[in-house]
Amino acid sequence: MSTEQPLARISHHQHEATDARFTVFQALAAAGIGHEQADDIVAKLEAGAVAGAHTWISESSPPHKSEPRFEDGWFAGARDVASYLLRIADTTATTGCGRAASSAMLLIHLQQPHSPPRQRAPAEDPAPGRGAGREGRPVGRGALPVGRGHTRRAPRAGRQ
Repeated sequence: MSTEQPLARISHHQHEATDARFTVFQALAAAGIGHEQADDIVAKLEAGAVAGAHTWISESSPPHKSEPRFEDGWFAGARDVASYLLRIADTTATTGCGRAASSAMLLIHLQQPHSPPRQRAPAEDPAPGRGAGREGRPVGRGALPVGRGHTRRAPRAGRQ
């Protein structure tokens, strides 16, 4: 058993699942499977994984020779978890819409060459009704002059 913390292990599994889901969507698209059908296939696979956890929990038993009260609590807890997992499986099987399409769009975005950052156009004239800071730079709503022609944004209420 790994000595990693449970949350770190869960995070690791979630990251790997996201990578695997992305790969499956790519493979399905390459095979000519449409987005809606790909969503349906992946949702059923994921619901099946949750259903497997449901079965594992449902078939679990308390430690051998446990007291009857402990066993009663064990089985009640296992029923509650199994019921929750069943709801998750039902929901997972029906709510995968749009993930294949969004994965395809992400892939297209990632395959595009990086473009240099856009330069901000120099401000021409300050907007009507607004003053100008030093050196003729506009001082608009939310901008505060801080000296030598520079401005900074005013903090929003409640933020520091």
